[in-house]
Amino acid sequence: MTRRRRSGAQPGFSLIEVMVTLVVVAIGVLGVSKLQAASVSNTQVSRVRSLLSLQAGSLAAAMHANPMYWASGKAPANFTVAGTTVSDPGGVLSAPPGSSCTGTAPACTPEQIAALDVQTWAGNLSTQLPTYSGTVTCSTTAPVTCQISLSWSEKYVATNTASAQATQTGTPTFTLFVSP
Repeated sequence: MTRRRRSGAQPGFSLIEVMVTLVVVAIGVLGVSKLQAASVSNTQVSRVRSLLSLQAGSLAAAMHANPMYWASGKAPANFTVAGTTVSDPGGVLSAPPGSSCTGTAPACTPEQIAALDVQTWAGNLSTQLPTYSGTVTCSTTAPVTCQISLSWSEKYVATNTASAQATQTGTPTFTLFVSP
């Protein structure tokens, strides 16, 4: 028995089918690359937010470690930090802590310890995130409560065509409430 070929039917793929397949695969690869870009951007945003959360917790721990200053109502009602600059109305937290506070000498006053803690905290934040700014607001009556607010700028990658730009910037704020 011999097989006969049908007339007009050819084995294999036509050039049109190959081109359609290439177009579909190319669109899929572009979609995956866009998802990858969004994933990398979101990972960066999460990293920065985690760092700021940890740094706010670091200042809260320093407040808990120095209740003679923070919980006694001696702390200023508010102070700001930007970069390595600390600004408070009384100048206590922005003053140099003195040479007696840098070692293990017990000669530090609670005010000097607080100044050293806040200035070290501001320096660490500035190293990790140069575009941040922060405000700490404390009540001056017992029980003392403080609010640590940190703002920074971050970029977002647009995930669809409805967004006006490919990247957008925002200024989110992280707030932590502390009862030293």
